[in-house]
Amino acid sequence: MRWEWPGPENGRIGCAGRRLLVAAGVLAALTLSACQPTDPAPSPPAHDPGLWILDSVYTLDEFLYRDDACAEVFPAGSVSADSVPAGSVASLRLIVTSCYALTVRVIDADSDTVRTFATRFAIFNRTEGEKNRGVTSYAAWDGMDDKGNRLGPGRYLWRMDIDFGLGRLRRYRADIFVP
Repeated sequence: MRWEWPGPENGRIGCAGRRLLVAAGVLAALTLSACQPTDPAPSPPAHDPGLWILDSVYTLDEFLYRDDACAEVFPAGSVSADSVPAGSVASLRLIVTSCYALTVRVIDADSDTVRTFATRFAIFNRTEGEKNRGVTSYAAWDGMDDKGNRLGPGRYLWRMDIDFGLGRLRRYRADIFVP
């Protein structure tokens, strides 16, 4: 395999000083919550491969819910990723406190991008200033490539770009196993 495997040297410290821990598998969870609404949220550099998602639960204390950010990443008529679609072979459970738009590039063992997919999530019936509690959403893959062909079992790398609106972008990656 040509892509790099997770290790302590590949982690970064989050807003609250927590280190991303990881657990590979078909289902992993990422908890995204908030720090201070005034904290700067720089975009990841273009060359940044992203934080590894290796543990089943991770808390990223960065983004409070904001109506304007939610409207930016979840336009009217969008479908919310609040469940795992039938036929999914791999998924991540995301627990978030802010709306997001997610783009995933699925990369095979030869370092080729075999699939790109996107999903969006909105937190409904929440107002700014309300207690920030996590809400569950999912990023799910049907095991197909971009041409609609079923890919075989094995390990795949997910490169994920998450847009929380208002220039608040984060990059993650995950080692995904398809049985």
